[in-house]
Amino acid sequence: MLVLSRRADQQIVFPNLDVRLTVLQVKGKVVKLGIEAPKDVPILRPETCDDLQFPSGVRLEQSSIDRHQLRNHLNAINLGLRLFQKQTEVGRGQEAEKTMQRVIEELQKLDSEIGQAKSKVKSAGIATTTRLLVVDDDENERTLLSGLLKMHGFEVNTAANGLEAMDFLSHNELPDYVLLDMKMPKVDGPSMLRQIRSDDRLANVTIFAVSGTSPDDLGIEGGIAGWFPKPLDPERLIKAMTKGHPAANSATALM
Repeated sequence: MLVLSRRADQQIVFPNLDVRLTVLQVKGKVVKLGIEAPKDVPILRPETCDDLQFPSGVRLEQSSIDRHQLRNHLNAINLGLRLFQKQTEVGRGQEAEKTMQRVIEELQKLDSEIGQAKSKVKSAGIATTTRLLVVDDDENERTLLSGLLKMHGFEVNTAANGLEAMDFLSHNELPDYVLLDMKMPKVDGPSMLRQIRSDDRLANVTIFAVSGTSPDDLGIEGGIAGWFPKPLDPERLIKAMTKGHPAANSATALM
């Protein structure tokens, strides 16, 4: 509970409302308060607010704060300020102080609820980075493609062949997508594809082929979500991983 005991020039701050109340002067029956608020929050005298309204400039965390509850807070604040004004006018100083304490407590409740709403909105807005594993034996292609994908916000790891890729998948957090070249030494693309699809742990990993050969030439009939021929159209690949569009064209898609 906040006990209202403030001298001139002292402040009461509501950080989530971005509002500051400053006691400017205490003289007889009159207490002068200064109110600082954002430019888009109108400040009105209680006697001018016969009906509580929500001006269009006021931003509210409406998705997280119950509108009925919000109106109750504002109504209590409005009534409290009216009562405080009348009590001050007739010299009931102690009663006025108790009333202002209730107003401050109501503001604190509203400030706390807005803070909680902001936290929920912030948490909901945190996007999970899409993780990729680029598997290609050509170092230059591997480096350039991974660099481009990183510039588009992806988290990218690389492997030079299927053996390195399977080792990575066995010992690290799984990627969302494996971008798989088909012609590689040690463990090639088709062999790696069979290993991945026989492992239940890797069932949710999406595989895109990035290859200069066609699926028909390699005898691949399934297990790959899309086929992206070289020379690669990176925009189509990025679009497939960011917006859920079909991964490949009608002539080469494997779904």
